[in-house]
Amino acid sequence: MLERLRSFVTGLLHRSRFEDAMTEEMRFHLDAYADDLVATGVPRDEARRRARLEFGGVERVKEECRQARGLRLLDELRQDVRYAARLMAKSPAFTAAAVISLALGIGANTAIFSLMDAVLLRTLPVKDPQRLFFLAHDPGALASTSANYPLYERYAQADVFSGVTTYSSFPRGFRVTTSDGMEAVNGQYVSGNYHAVLGVPVILGRGFTAEPDRTSDASLVAVISDGYWARRFGRSADVLGRTLGIRGRSVTIVGVTAASFHGLDPGTDVDVTLPVSIRALDDPAFLDNHGGFISLLIVARLRPGVTEARAFSAADTIFKQYMSEPANRWAQELSPTAFRTAVLLPADKGTGDLRRQYSQALRILMWMVGFVLLIACANVANLLLARAAARTKEVAVRMGVGAGRHRLIKQFLTESVLLAAAGGIVGLLLAFQGSAAIVALLNTEVIPVFLDVTPSATVLMFTLVVSLLTGVAFGLVPALRATRVDLSPALKENGGTLDRGRQWTTGRLLVVSQIALCVIVIAGAGLMVATLRNLKTFDAGFRKQNLLLFNVDTTSVGFPVDRREAFYADLLERLRAKPGVVAASYSTRSPIDFSSELRRIEVPEYKETGERHGVSTNVVTPEYFQTFGISVIRGRAFTDRDDAHAPKVALVSASMARFYYGESDPVGRTVILGGGRQRATLMIVGVVTDVRQERLRITAPTRMVYTPLAQNTVPALDAIQRTDQPPAPPRLTAGILTSDDPRTLAASVRDEARALGKDAVVSYVRTMDQQLDAALVRERVLATLSTAFGLLALVLAAVGLYGVMSYTVARRSREIGIRIALGAARSTVLWQVLRETALLSCAGILIGLAGALAAARVVSTFLYGLTPHDPVTLGATAAILLATTIAAGYLPARRAAAVDPMRALRTE
Repeated sequence: MLERLRSFVTGLLHRSRFEDAMTEEMRFHLDAYADDLVATGVPRDEARRRARLEFGGVERVKEECRQARGLRLLDELRQDVRYAARLMAKSPAFTAAAVISLALGIGANTAIFSLMDAVLLRTLPVKDPQRLFFLAHDPGALASTSANYPLYERYAQADVFSGVTTYSSFPRGFRVTTSDGMEAVNGQYVSGNYHAVLGVPVILGRGFTAEPDRTSDASLVAVISDGYWARRFGRSADVLGRTLGIRGRSVTIVGVTAASFHGLDPGTDVDVTLPVSIRALDDPAFLDNHGGFISLLIVARLRPGVTEARAFSAADTIFKQYMSEPANRWAQELSPTAFRTAVLLPADKGTGDLRRQYSQALRILMWMVGFVLLIACANVANLLLARAAARTKEVAVRMGVGAGRHRLIKQFLTESVLLAAAGGIVGLLLAFQGSAAIVALLNTEVIPVFLDVTPSATVLMFTLVVSLLTGVAFGLVPALRATRVDLSPALKENGGTLDRGRQWTTGRLLVVSQIALCVIVIAGAGLMVATLRNLKTFDAGFRKQNLLLFNVDTTSVGFPVDRREAFYADLLERLRAKPGVVAASYSTRSPIDFSSELRRIEVPEYKETGERHGVSTNVVTPEYFQTFGISVIRGRAFTDRDDAHAPKVALVSASMARFYYGESDPVGRTVILGGGRQRATLMIVGVVTDVRQERLRITAPTRMVYTPLAQNTVPALDAIQRTDQPPAPPRLTAGILTSDDPRTLAASVRDEARALGKDAVVSYVRTMDQQLDAALVRERVLATLSTAFGLLALVLAAVGLYGVMSYTVARRSREIGIRIALGAARSTVLWQVLRETALLSCAGILIGLAGALAAARVVSTFLYGLTPHDPVTLGATAAILLATTIAAGYLPARRAAAVDPMRALRTE
């Protein structure tokens, strides 16, 4: 076997030497045999003649040698490719139509698969990622990766792990001082062994391998990403040793991670990594805080030889022992059913938030683009069927002179695969642009999504396999049809036939299948568009128009804490003085802003059922309700008199009042909100209308409790909790209601804030419509892409139908000419062609509607305000397909009605 392989490789790589050696050997054998004959007295010329006769054909022997070495197949393949290339060059219009159709289908598939690879399939570029696990708690869908530092230290002592590390991410949460002011970057605090445990590739300098977390002399060092190195320092080689100003400290850059590593949270690119010891400088209690779990993730690497089951048993024992200690009694108070057991979650692909959000959506889009590719394949198959009819005599001649059917099928398939390869190359180029456009569609300013969609080996292999399968898929049937000819009539006729009735039955079936697949794609797109429209237009309880929002951050070390309250008040007065401003307010949250502030509540009048209930809270200024269009339906709103010296008050939503008080009036009643140092007794002074605060996709309104900002009874938590919480929260959201387009004020907001305090940061300036778009980014992506794929499928199906009907008219021109010559009305001919078009369309639409109904459950989880079998959407889909296909068939019908009988008869 090895000898045959070596012989093949030698013949392939040194072909000219192999051919020369064969020729020389043939000559040697001929000359040797001729010399033997000459020695017996035969004349030299006669001896050469006899030697050639005895030896046989030289070229036949060479072919046998080539076949023995496996080179004949390569020669045939080379011949087939060259012949196919000549045919493609000879028919540029046909080639362009086929390649463009395939490029659109393959490009769409590659673009979506690139996203699937980046979100669902790609593993972390670290050492042995399959041995990494997140140490979480509570199994099933409720599994949580939150933790605190003392729990991390317990896990770090387990002998089943070769290393345990922890990190906490702050998307756009690090403020880096630059010459232009403050820059918000993605940062994370990590334990001192982070890079060593994970095996993070570092291209410059070093990572964190043994930085102490508990130390009185923290190392002020940082590791930056390759992207931040390029963006901020232009990939300067002397970046090591430079400093960054973060939270009033200068940290020294000691390393740069590889371009392939973006952190453990897919969708984000960590710019700056700091050791957790720096975080402890700002909050010394952080390292010993047992008061709750925060966004601190623990990652462990299994020791070699340790199974996952053994590691789980050890982790579960540690977790249960830890949670049973008195310092962690808060867990039982919060929820007796939570915090029960540890969980090991695979960390080879990073955290799963992005996968959970987009996995099903990407699979639906993959099905859609798969249907688009099938439609494109049917289009090209019809083109090849049409061209095969014109090549019938060529096939008959080649078969007549001895070409086998298998050899001709291989030739036709080579042509198909070459077309598919050209379509794959063009499609790959389209996919580069398409993937980047889709990632841009995913991005929002509040939560930018970073995905590396540069072509990987997996994506390139996918494109190659899809191209090859596509070439075989659309080329096999035309190849079989083209080589099934009756030689005698085919050689007699000028062009011959291909069992015409059966061939065009195949063509029509392909058109029907195109239309059916198109119905499924367009129906899905219609459902997605209707869902997005429903979510954006239904009454969520708050104002959506003429509302400008922006975030104000005063956490900079250079911003004095005692100046916050005055700064907020001055900025609000400046904004109220702007022309066109109707109202302006502050709040710790705004509706549908990705935040969640669920707090425990105790209602004396409420009969406990054993189930703990919580409410969503918001700290607001008095004008908040006017700004956001929330009405007071009972009692009163907040006033300026509700300050720190007045009794603590609250407003509740209608749903909260109904849940706890039924039909009773809650005004004047008291509730206890929060726990621990945030526990506060409040008197309800009013009831306001319900709003969808956290999410639009909820069946019941959010139970809300509002408190005045001046009393700050439920302060917004910093990323690092402080015991000396200031009266004014460090971060607020400002809302401005305007009488006209709010975007006209967007440019001046930062200028006003900078004029009052250069260390205050204004970010994410947006309208409420833009905030809703950011909250509905998945729905927007589905609606936009499915609409684009639906339009593409519609165009391909219309072109396919147009091509079939045009060729049908061209092949039947003699028949049509005779009928017109015998007195048939041209309108009758027009109607007959249109009727055939309508029959094909209706057959495809009916099959497609049945398929859409069967596939409806796949998209049901994404729908809102309509059913998967929505009759309006399905009816509109059928109408669009019918109108489009009739329009596509009208031009061939007109051409049929305009046939000149004399010219048609003369041509035949």
